[in-house]
Amino acid sequence: MFPKPALRFALLGLGVLLVSACGGGGGGGEGEKEGEAELPAPVLRSFTASPANLVSGGAATLSWEAANVSTVRIEPGLGSRAAQGTATVRPTATTTYTLTATNRSGTRSASLQVTVQAAAARVDSFTASPASVAAGGSSQLQWATTDATQVSIDNGVGAVPVDGSVTLTPAATTTYRLTATGPGGNSSSEVTVTVLPPPTIASFGSSAVSLQPGESATLNWATSAATTVSIQPGLGTQPTSGSLSVMPTETTTYRLTATGPGGVRTAETTLKVITYDWSALIEALDDNLGSDEGQMDGYNFALEIRGRLVFERSGGNMPPRMTIPIASASKAPSAAAILSLVDQGLLDLDAPVSTYLGSSISWPLDKAPITMRMLLNHSSGLPFGSPCMENDSITLQACAQEIANLTLNFPPNAAFFYSGAGYQLAGYVAQRAAGMPWAQLFSQRIGTPLGLETFRYVGNDNPRIGGGALSDALDYLRIMRMFIDGGRANGNTVLSAQSAASVTDSQIGSRLVLFQPVGEDSGLDGYSNGWWLSGASAHPGSAGPELSDPGLLGATPWMDFDKDYSAALWTLEGSTTGVNLWRVIRPLILEQINQ
Repeated sequence: MFPKPALRFALLGLGVLLVSACGGGGGGGEGEKEGEAELPAPVLRSFTASPANLVSGGAATLSWEAANVSTVRIEPGLGSRAAQGTATVRPTATTTYTLTATNRSGTRSASLQVTVQAAAARVDSFTASPASVAAGGSSQLQWATTDATQVSIDNGVGAVPVDGSVTLTPAATTTYRLTATGPGGNSSSEVTVTVLPPPTIASFGSSAVSLQPGESATLNWATSAATTVSIQPGLGTQPTSGSLSVMPTETTTYRLTATGPGGVRTAETTLKVITYDWSALIEALDDNLGSDEGQMDGYNFALEIRGRLVFERSGGNMPPRMTIPIASASKAPSAAAILSLVDQGLLDLDAPVSTYLGSSISWPLDKAPITMRMLLNHSSGLPFGSPCMENDSITLQACAQEIANLTLNFPPNAAFFYSGAGYQLAGYVAQRAAGMPWAQLFSQRIGTPLGLETFRYVGNDNPRIGGGALSDALDYLRIMRMFIDGGRANGNTVLSAQSAASVTDSQIGSRLVLFQPVGEDSGLDGYSNGWWLSGASAHPGSAGPELSDPGLLGATPWMDFDKDYSAALWTLEGSTTGVNLWRVIRPLILEQINQ
């Protein structure tokens, strides 16, 4: 027990007060001057710290109050102080502060501890610049930390300085996590670098692989994730998907560049502009002019490729675009007119023709099975011709009756026998089905839609259906182009696609061939609806099919579906001369097309 009343110290906030007493209490002690009054001992009313627990770098406020003192000291670091006051301290480590109050009667002291805890590491900033990159692009990660002793970044980056930057090229969108470690604890932060997908060019092509000078083609393209699209050379900025007509004057490779946030993609397509050299063709044609056997007094020749006239020439005694009798080359155009009636449902190729004759002529019983297909494909059994076919003074009806009375060479559908009489009868059946004269029927269904200018049949009332037409080479090219284009011409459907394609499959089949007007070595080994079909070996360089309809007098037209061209050699020197020259010039044409 102290000789004086006990000292009381308040515990304020979280501070801890430690108290000790030094020196005498009660009566006068040694050294007390005689005659001086007794002085009460120092009194420490309070000594506190707020807060008493700090994080490194923080501050605490010390507060105290003492009485009956002559001096007050606070250590460490604060020294002499007033009897009552406050002071701010920033200890870097846990520290015990001691307050000592003194007067002549003695000393009182109190202590308190301010605990300093190590601060947790802090991530002050963690950024990516740019936050979005294209594939293959780079982003810089930057960071700053406080109170960290170690810093690391995941996704393969590893240990890094406590403050710094690093440049990365992520292969895909990546979230990076930075972890800062310090004595007082860890903290982390994340940042995402988005790798934007590059644009996609779904397609880039053209409507044609090659062009003739003056032709146009359409470029078509489709992209995704693109903000801009440009096409060079010369086309500039275009919609991200679309089409554009071009007419290059020389072979051109177009490059499409699609640009988006995710990068750039390119694609190319080439349009080949073909410049034809017809010098060898000219030489071959002109070399066959002359009076020797197999030569020509004159010719007209016309060639179109993909519907465009690319070469035309005349020689000898034939002026340009001369209209000549085309003889059997009349059959294919006549068959086209009849097929148009089939498309309309006015005729059935496989119905007996007697269905359409009614009582207009007397139809013999032995011919009852004959169909329009047999007439068009020379399997009816009818003979080659009949005298009425050269008679302009009778009608087509009368000629049909004369043909009906002819003796059959074989039962219908039993063999192949080339027959002009069959086509003459087919023309009359068509005339009956259409309810109009043949000339009107042909003009309405073929001539007018195709824009034919010279094509016509001789014989007003008794036209020669299978061998009596006149035409120039250009009109015949128009007829062939209609077949190549699937039955269409000048924006019109002249024949159905099915009827147009029907001419490409031989309908001779396994029938015995009893008569054909072309030589066995001609290479013409198939026939369908007015057209001869060439054997594959006859046109090396083309997959075909190749079709022709040579005439007795020398008119020789042919068309090639694979190479998309047709040609007409017009001469009056006979079919052998025409076909032989065709054999010479066909490979010269294919050589230029295939270049």
